[in-house]
Amino acid sequence: MKFAIDLVCTSNNSGSKTYNSKFLKYLCSTKIDGEIIIYICKGLYASLENELIDNKNIKYEIKSNKLTKPFNRLFWMQFILPFDLKKKKINILYSPLNIIPLLNKFLRIKTILCLHSNLPWVFFEKMPGNYFRNLFTKFLMEASIRLSEKLIVNSDFAKQEIEQKLNLKKSKIKRIYLGLDKDSNNDQNEYYIDNFDYSQNYILSVLSCVKYHNIENLILAFNKLKTNNKINHKFVIVTLVLDQEYYIVIKRLIKSYNLTNDVIIFKNLDQAYLNKLYRSSKLYLFSSYCEVFGFTSLEAMSNKCNVLISNTSSLPEINSDAADYFDPDNVSEIENKMKLNLFDENHRKKLLQNSINRINFFNWEDTVKQTINFIKKP
Repeated sequence: MKFAIDLVCTSNNSGSKTYNSKFLKYLCSTKIDGEIIIYICKGLYASLENELIDNKNIKYEIKSNKLTKPFNRLFWMQFILPFDLKKKKINILYSPLNIIPLLNKFLRIKTILCLHSNLPWVFFEKMPGNYFRNLFTKFLMEASIRLSEKLIVNSDFAKQEIEQKLNLKKSKIKRIYLGLDKDSNNDQNEYYIDNFDYSQNYILSVLSCVKYHNIENLILAFNKLKTNNKINHKFVIVTLVLDQEYYIVIKRLIKSYNLTNDVIIFKNLDQAYLNKLYRSSKLYLFSSYCEVFGFTSLEAMSNKCNVLISNTSSLPEINSDAADYFDPDNVSEIENKMKLNLFDENHRKKLLQNSINRINFFNWEDTVKQTINFIKKP
């Protein structure tokens, strides 16, 4: 069987880039029957080239980095890719990018979509960016779901949500959990941030700067924790700024509570620097309202960091008894749970022990094999 995978439209946001990079890395080490054509941009290919094992069944179509720009991405996927597939007589496409070439249906190209977000149907009002652009994105995603032959989602929560919101047949959708690259979480892969004191006490959050990640309540809870307990901890936020207006709101909130010296923000930090930050942190916090999987809590666990997260969406399903939870709207509860997870050693040890078993549940080899089998299934 011959099919293609489109990675050209991989953006720099952490979710899609992480999935596509890890999926391709482990795909290359998988035994494959047939031929796979990978459409990929020069930049992404160059960043992964040293990690990719040569596989005679995988061929690369390397495209210009110009195609990663928003309009060019859309034009490539909707108007160039479908006809290129037809020209090469490729009748199956796997798109792990939330949308598909809509013309594929009419060109009789079987398309399997992997959906990494249900935000347009759950928290449309909290999506970053222009309202009309978000409305267009919602239209494209819904059309892609309905026109694709099969749909892959990353959690049972996401599966149930999308079935109910769009009234889809259960047989069309398969839940395939994402993996965890444990090989990357070792001392040899630790990169250090200049002039940052890793020995100080600090709490860590790694999350995009968007409204649905609810950063303001974490800052309010941290302020209460410092005020009520006189602790010397810092709050380190590693963020990708996707909503500039919301970032300004966060900066003003920090200033209004005189936390400028206590809240440290690293913007657009490379993934390579995260391992050391996780390992040296006293606690990992994540306050999202809406996640279909959530990589970062598992990354924190794999680096032996205690995890405290929202009790919403897929997070309890994915993290199970290896994390502690809070109501993301309840600032007092967040503060109390932070205190418990910082200072109750028995509680901390129990969660760390549970996390050892939990992270072993997720691996990229299974993710890749299940995905390939689902693509090939009639």
